[in-house]
Amino acid sequence: MRCTNRKRKRIISLLLVGIICSMSISGCSWEQKPEDAFTADRPGFGIQEQGTDAEISYFADDLCVAAEDIKTIEGEAADALAACFFNLDTKEILYAKNIHGRVYPASTTKILTALLLLEQDDLDAQTTVSQNAITFHESGVTTVKLKEGDVLTLDQLLHALLIVSANDAANVIAEKIGGSIEHFAEMMNEKAVSIGATNTHFVNPHGLHNEEHYTTAYDLYLMFQEAMKYDKFLEILKKSSYETTFLSAGGQERTVSWSSTNRFTTGNVTVPDGVTAVGGKTGSTKAAMSCLVQLFEDAGGQRYVAIIVGCSERAILYEEMQSFLSNLNN
Repeated sequence: MRCTNRKRKRIISLLLVGIICSMSISGCSWEQKPEDAFTADRPGFGIQEQGTDAEISYFADDLCVAAEDIKTIEGEAADALAACFFNLDTKEILYAKNIHGRVYPASTTKILTALLLLEQDDLDAQTTVSQNAITFHESGVTTVKLKEGDVLTLDQLLHALLIVSANDAANVIAEKIGGSIEHFAEMMNEKAVSIGATNTHFVNPHGLHNEEHYTTAYDLYLMFQEAMKYDKFLEILKKSSYETTFLSAGGQERTVSWSSTNRFTTGNVTVPDGVTAVGGKTGSTKAAMSCLVQLFEDAGGQRYVAIIVGCSERAILYEEMQSFLSNLNN
Protein backbone atom coordinates (compact mmCIF):
# COMPACT_ATOMS: atom_id res chain seq x y z
CA MET A 1 0.00 0.00 0.00
CA ARG A 2 1.44 3.33 -0.96
CA CYS A 3 1.97 6.17 1.44
CA THR A 4 0.28 9.53 0.95
CA ASN A 5 0.30 12.85 2.70
CA ARG A 6 -3.36 13.35 1.82
CA LYS A 7 -4.49 11.86 5.11
CA ARG A 8 -8.11 12.91 4.73
CA LYS A 9 -8.43 11.27 1.33
CA ARG A 10 -6.81 8.11 2.60
CA ILE A 11 -9.36 7.80 5.38
CA ILE A 12 -12.19 8.25 2.87
CA SER A 13 -10.63 5.54 0.71
CA LEU A 14 -10.40 3.07 3.57
CA LEU A 15 -13.98 3.56 4.62
CA LEU A 16 -15.28 3.29 1.07
CA VAL A 17 -13.50 -0.01 0.57
CA GLY A 18 -15.01 -1.29 3.81
CA ILE A 19 -18.49 -0.37 2.64
CA ILE A 20 -17.94 -2.02 -0.73
CA CYS A 21 -16.77 -5.17 1.03
CA SER A 22 -19.83 -5.15 3.31
CA MET A 23 -22.21 -4.70 0.37
CA SER A 24 -20.70 -7.70 -1.38
CA ILE A 25 -21.73 -10.22 1.28
CA SER A 26 -25.19 -10.70 -0.20
CA GLY A 27 -23.78 -11.35 -3.66
CA CYS A 28 -22.07 -14.69 -2.93
CA SER A 29 -22.88 -17.59 -5.21
CA TRP A 30 -22.13 -20.27 -2.60
CA GLU A 31 -24.67 -21.14 0.03
CA GLN A 32 -23.37 -19.52 3.19
CA LYS A 33 -23.55 -21.02 6.65
CA PRO A 34 -25.55 -19.09 9.27
CA GLU A 35 -23.86 -16.31 11.17
CA ASP A 36 -26.19 -16.29 14.16
CA ALA A 37 -23.51 -14.90 16.44
CA PHE A 38 -23.12 -11.79 14.32
CA THR A 39 -26.42 -10.02 14.87
CA ALA A 40 -25.10 -6.58 15.79
CA ASP A 41 -23.42 -4.50 13.12
CA ARG A 42 -20.65 -2.11 14.01
CA PRO A 43 -21.41 1.62 14.01
CA GLY A 44 -21.26 3.21 10.56
CA PHE A 45 -19.08 6.05 9.41
CA GLY A 46 -20.01 9.26 7.62
CA ILE A 47 -18.39 9.75 4.22
CA GLN A 48 -18.28 12.86 2.07
CA GLU A 49 -19.03 12.21 -1.59
CA GLN A 50 -16.13 13.67 -3.49
CA GLY A 51 -13.38 12.08 -5.56
CA THR A 52 -14.99 8.68 -4.97
CA ASP A 53 -13.83 6.78 -8.07
CA ALA A 54 -10.32 8.17 -7.95
CA GLU A 55 -9.93 7.48 -4.25
CA ILE A 56 -11.11 3.86 -4.48
CA SER A 57 -8.78 3.27 -7.42
CA TYR A 58 -5.87 4.83 -5.55
CA PHE A 59 -6.42 2.73 -2.45
CA ALA A 60 -6.83 -0.52 -4.37
CA ASP A 61 -3.83 -0.01 -6.62
CA ASP A 62 -1.52 -2.28 -4.61
CA LEU A 63 -4.16 -4.74 -3.39
CA CYS A 64 -6.17 -7.67 -4.65
CA VAL A 65 -9.79 -6.51 -4.66
CA ALA A 66 -12.82 -8.82 -4.92
CA ALA A 67 -16.46 -7.92 -4.39
CA GLU A 68 -17.97 -11.32 -5.18
CA ASP A 69 -17.21 -15.02 -5.20
CA ILE A 70 -14.70 -16.04 -7.87
CA LYS A 71 -13.42 -19.39 -9.08
CA THR A 72 -10.89 -19.33 -11.91
CA ILE A 73 -8.88 -22.40 -10.82
CA GLU A 74 -9.60 -26.06 -10.22
CA GLY A 75 -9.10 -25.82 -6.46
CA GLU A 76 -12.06 -26.01 -4.12
CA ALA A 77 -12.61 -25.08 -0.46
CA ALA A 78 -15.95 -26.80 -0.03
CA ASP A 79 -15.58 -27.39 3.71
CA ALA A 80 -14.46 -23.86 4.60
CA LEU A 81 -16.72 -21.06 5.75
CA ALA A 82 -14.53 -18.63 3.81
CA ALA A 83 -11.48 -18.94 1.59
CA CYS A 84 -9.36 -17.08 -0.94
CA PHE A 85 -6.30 -17.56 -3.11
CA PHE A 86 -4.63 -14.40 -4.43
CA ASN A 87 -1.65 -13.80 -6.71
CA LEU A 88 0.06 -10.92 -4.93
CA ASP A 89 2.22 -9.95 -7.90
CA THR A 90 -0.43 -9.82 -10.63
CA LYS A 91 -3.23 -8.87 -8.17
CA GLU A 92 -5.28 -11.70 -9.70
CA ILE A 93 -8.09 -13.24 -7.64
CA LEU A 94 -7.82 -16.96 -8.35
CA TYR A 95 -10.41 -18.06 -5.81
CA ALA A 96 -12.76 -16.22 -3.46
CA LYS A 97 -15.51 -17.70 -1.32
CA ASN A 98 -17.49 -15.61 1.16
CA ILE A 99 -14.43 -13.45 1.78
CA HIS A 100 -16.45 -10.56 3.20
CA GLY A 101 -18.60 -12.71 5.48
CA ARG A 102 -17.92 -12.44 9.20
CA VAL A 103 -16.03 -15.35 10.74
CA TYR A 104 -14.23 -16.13 13.97
CA PRO A 105 -10.46 -15.84 13.38
CA ALA A 106 -9.03 -17.86 16.29
CA SER A 107 -5.25 -17.33 16.45
CA THR A 108 -4.98 -15.72 13.03
CA THR A 109 -5.85 -12.72 15.23
CA LYS A 110 -2.17 -12.74 16.17
CA ILE A 111 -1.24 -11.37 12.73
CA LEU A 112 -2.62 -8.01 13.85
CA THR A 113 -1.03 -8.37 17.29
CA ALA A 114 2.31 -8.99 15.59
CA LEU A 115 1.80 -5.98 13.32
CA LEU A 116 1.34 -3.63 16.28
CA LEU A 117 4.41 -5.14 17.93
CA LEU A 118 6.52 -4.80 14.79
CA GLU A 119 5.74 -1.10 14.72
CA GLN A 120 7.68 -0.73 17.98
CA ASP A 121 11.16 0.72 17.64
CA ASP A 122 13.02 -1.64 19.99
CA LEU A 123 12.30 -5.38 19.85
CA ASP A 124 15.12 -5.90 22.36
CA ALA A 125 13.13 -4.05 25.02
CA GLN A 126 12.36 -6.26 28.00
CA THR A 127 9.09 -6.75 29.83
CA THR A 128 8.02 -8.66 32.92
CA VAL A 129 5.16 -11.16 32.85
CA SER A 130 2.18 -10.27 35.05
CA GLN A 131 -0.24 -12.70 36.70
CA ASN A 132 -3.09 -11.21 34.70
CA ALA A 133 -1.35 -12.01 31.41
CA ILE A 134 -1.13 -15.73 32.20
CA THR A 135 -4.61 -16.12 33.69
CA PHE A 136 -7.14 -17.84 31.41
CA HIS A 137 -10.65 -18.90 32.28
CA GLU A 138 -10.78 -21.94 30.03
CA SER A 139 -8.82 -25.16 29.76
CA GLY A 140 -6.57 -26.34 26.96
CA VAL A 141 -5.22 -22.89 26.10
CA THR A 142 -1.98 -22.95 24.08
CA THR A 143 0.82 -21.23 26.01
CA VAL A 144 4.58 -21.36 26.42
CA LYS A 145 4.03 -21.71 30.17
CA LEU A 146 5.23 -18.27 31.16
CA LYS A 147 5.27 -17.52 34.88
CA GLU A 148 4.62 -14.30 36.74
CA GLY A 149 7.92 -12.45 37.02
CA ASP A 150 9.55 -13.99 33.93
CA VAL A 151 11.49 -11.40 31.92
CA LEU A 152 11.54 -11.63 28.11
CA THR A 153 12.31 -9.32 25.22
CA LEU A 154 9.66 -8.27 22.73
CA ASP A 155 11.57 -10.26 20.12
CA GLN A 156 11.28 -13.45 22.17
CA LEU A 157 7.58 -12.82 22.74
CA LEU A 158 7.08 -12.26 19.00
CA HIS A 159 8.64 -15.65 18.29
CA ALA A 160 6.36 -17.29 20.86
CA LEU A 161 3.38 -15.50 19.35
CA LEU A 162 3.98 -16.53 15.73
CA ILE A 163 5.70 -19.92 16.05
CA VAL A 164 3.85 -21.53 18.96
CA SER A 165 0.77 -19.30 18.79
CA ALA A 166 1.20 -18.69 22.51
CA ASN A 167 -1.76 -16.95 24.10
CA ASP A 168 0.19 -15.96 27.20
CA ALA A 169 2.78 -14.24 25.01
CA ALA A 170 -0.03 -12.35 23.25
CA ASN A 171 -1.30 -10.99 26.55
CA VAL A 172 2.18 -9.96 27.71
CA ILE A 173 2.68 -8.10 24.41
CA ALA A 174 -0.69 -6.40 24.79
CA GLU A 175 0.08 -5.18 28.30
CA LYS A 176 3.54 -3.95 27.28
CA ILE A 177 2.35 -2.00 24.24
CA GLY A 178 -1.16 -0.99 25.24
CA GLY A 179 -0.82 -0.73 29.00
CA SER A 180 -3.70 -3.17 29.33
CA ILE A 181 -5.29 -5.91 27.25
CA GLU A 182 -8.43 -3.80 26.86
CA HIS A 183 -6.60 -0.76 25.54
CA PHE A 184 -4.51 -2.90 23.22
CA ALA A 185 -7.74 -4.29 21.72
CA GLU A 186 -8.80 -0.71 21.01
CA MET A 187 -5.46 -0.14 19.31
CA MET A 188 -6.02 -3.28 17.23
CA ASN A 189 -9.39 -2.03 16.01
CA GLU A 190 -7.97 1.40 15.18
CA LYS A 191 -5.16 -0.24 13.21
CA ALA A 192 -7.60 -2.51 11.40
CA VAL A 193 -9.65 0.46 10.22
CA SER A 194 -6.51 2.33 9.16
CA ILE A 195 -5.56 -0.46 6.71
CA GLY A 196 -9.09 -0.92 5.38
CA ALA A 197 -10.11 -3.91 7.50
CA THR A 198 -13.41 -2.30 8.46
CA ASN A 199 -15.34 -5.54 8.98
CA THR A 200 -13.12 -6.53 11.90
CA HIS A 201 -13.76 -6.14 15.61
CA PHE A 202 -11.31 -7.63 18.11
CA VAL A 203 -11.60 -7.75 21.90
CA ASN A 204 -8.35 -9.58 22.72
CA PRO A 205 -4.84 -10.05 21.26
CA HIS A 206 -4.94 -13.85 20.91
CA GLY A 207 -8.24 -14.90 19.34
CA LEU A 208 -9.70 -17.07 22.09
CA HIS A 209 -13.43 -17.20 21.49
CA ASN A 210 -15.65 -14.22 22.11
CA GLU A 211 -18.81 -13.52 20.09
CA GLU A 212 -17.73 -9.90 19.69
CA HIS A 213 -14.37 -10.95 18.26
CA TYR A 214 -14.66 -11.40 14.50
CA THR A 215 -13.19 -10.55 11.11
CA THR A 216 -13.41 -11.63 7.45
CA ALA A 217 -11.09 -13.59 5.18
CA TYR A 218 -10.46 -10.41 3.19
CA ASP A 219 -9.61 -8.40 6.31
CA LEU A 220 -7.12 -11.12 7.29
CA TYR A 221 -5.54 -10.67 3.87
CA LEU A 222 -5.20 -6.92 4.51
CA MET A 223 -3.58 -7.57 7.91
CA PHE A 224 -1.20 -10.16 6.47
CA GLN A 225 -0.30 -7.87 3.56
CA GLU A 226 0.57 -5.09 5.99
CA ALA A 227 2.58 -7.35 8.32
CA MET A 228 4.62 -8.69 5.38
CA LYS A 229 6.12 -5.23 4.97
CA TYR A 230 8.30 -6.16 7.95
CA ASP A 231 11.09 -8.62 7.10
CA LYS A 232 11.04 -9.85 10.68
CA PHE A 233 7.48 -11.12 10.28
CA LEU A 234 8.26 -13.58 7.49
CA GLU A 235 11.66 -14.38 8.97
CA ILE A 236 9.93 -15.78 12.06
CA LEU A 237 7.11 -17.50 10.17
CA LYS A 238 9.69 -19.47 8.16
CA LYS A 239 11.11 -21.07 11.30
CA SER A 240 10.04 -24.61 12.18
CA SER A 241 11.48 -24.20 15.66
CA TYR A 242 13.17 -21.63 17.86
CA GLU A 243 15.42 -21.91 20.91
CA THR A 244 16.03 -19.06 23.31
CA THR A 245 17.03 -18.27 26.87
CA PHE A 246 15.34 -15.80 29.20
CA LEU A 247 15.39 -14.89 32.88
CA SER A 248 12.82 -16.84 34.88
CA ALA A 249 10.79 -15.50 37.78
CA GLY A 250 13.17 -17.20 40.20
CA GLY A 251 16.16 -15.33 38.77
CA GLN A 252 17.55 -18.34 36.90
CA GLU A 253 18.17 -18.56 33.17
CA ARG A 254 15.60 -20.73 31.42
CA THR A 255 16.31 -22.22 27.99
CA VAL A 256 13.30 -23.27 25.93
CA SER A 257 12.67 -24.70 22.47
CA TRP A 258 9.43 -23.93 20.66
CA SER A 259 8.04 -25.73 17.58
CA SER A 260 5.81 -24.36 14.84
CA THR A 261 2.09 -25.15 14.73
CA ASN A 262 2.13 -24.86 10.91
CA ARG A 263 2.25 -28.25 9.12
CA PHE A 264 3.61 -26.67 5.95
CA THR A 265 6.49 -25.15 7.90
CA THR A 266 7.33 -28.35 9.77
CA GLY A 267 7.18 -30.38 6.55
CA ASN A 268 4.35 -32.61 7.76
CA VAL A 269 2.27 -31.43 4.79
CA THR A 270 3.96 -31.26 1.40
CA VAL A 271 3.66 -28.81 -1.47
CA PRO A 272 4.10 -29.50 -5.20
CA ASP A 273 7.57 -29.39 -6.77
CA GLY A 274 8.57 -25.84 -7.57
CA VAL A 275 6.30 -24.38 -4.88
CA THR A 276 7.63 -23.03 -1.57
CA ALA A 277 5.51 -22.70 1.55
CA VAL A 278 7.08 -19.48 2.82
CA GLY A 279 5.20 -19.14 6.08
CA GLY A 280 1.82 -18.59 7.64
CA LYS A 281 -0.29 -18.24 10.76
CA THR A 282 -2.55 -20.98 12.05
CA GLY A 283 -5.65 -20.71 14.19
CA SER A 284 -8.03 -23.10 15.88
CA THR A 285 -10.84 -22.93 18.41
CA LYS A 286 -14.05 -24.92 18.75
CA ALA A 287 -16.10 -22.03 17.38
CA ALA A 288 -13.66 -20.87 14.68
CA MET A 289 -12.63 -24.42 13.73
CA SER A 290 -9.39 -24.67 11.73
CA CYS A 291 -7.93 -21.56 10.05
CA LEU A 292 -4.75 -20.72 8.17
CA VAL A 293 -3.28 -17.66 6.45
CA GLN A 294 -0.35 -18.82 4.31
CA LEU A 295 2.15 -17.33 1.87
CA PHE A 296 3.47 -19.41 -1.04
CA GLU A 297 5.96 -18.76 -3.83
CA ASP A 298 6.15 -20.50 -7.20
CA ALA A 299 9.24 -21.44 -9.22
CA GLY A 300 9.09 -18.11 -11.05
CA GLY A 301 9.17 -16.12 -7.81
CA GLN A 302 5.53 -15.03 -7.87
CA ARG A 303 3.87 -14.88 -4.46
CA TYR A 304 0.44 -16.13 -3.47
CA VAL A 305 -1.56 -15.78 -0.28
CA ALA A 306 -4.06 -18.48 0.60
CA ILE A 307 -6.57 -18.04 3.41
CA ILE A 308 -8.95 -20.69 4.68
CA VAL A 309 -11.21 -20.01 7.65
CA GLY A 310 -13.67 -22.33 9.36
CA CYS A 311 -12.68 -25.83 8.22
CA SER A 312 -14.22 -28.62 10.28
CA GLU A 313 -10.91 -30.48 10.52
CA ARG A 314 -7.29 -29.38 10.28
CA ALA A 315 -6.45 -32.19 7.84
CA ILE A 316 -9.24 -31.02 5.52
CA LEU A 317 -7.91 -27.46 5.65
CA TYR A 318 -4.49 -28.54 4.39
CA GLU A 319 -6.05 -30.72 1.69
CA GLU A 320 -8.12 -27.80 0.43
CA MET A 321 -5.12 -25.49 0.45
CA GLN A 322 -3.10 -28.12 -1.44
CA SER A 323 -5.84 -28.16 -4.09
CA PHE A 324 -5.10 -24.48 -4.77
CA LEU A 325 -1.39 -25.21 -5.17
CA SER A 326 -1.95 -27.90 -7.78
CA ASN A 327 -2.75 -25.08 -10.23
CA LEU A 328 0.60 -23.35 -9.92
CA ASN A 329 2.55 -25.75 -12.14
CA ASN A 330 -0.16 -26.05 -14.81
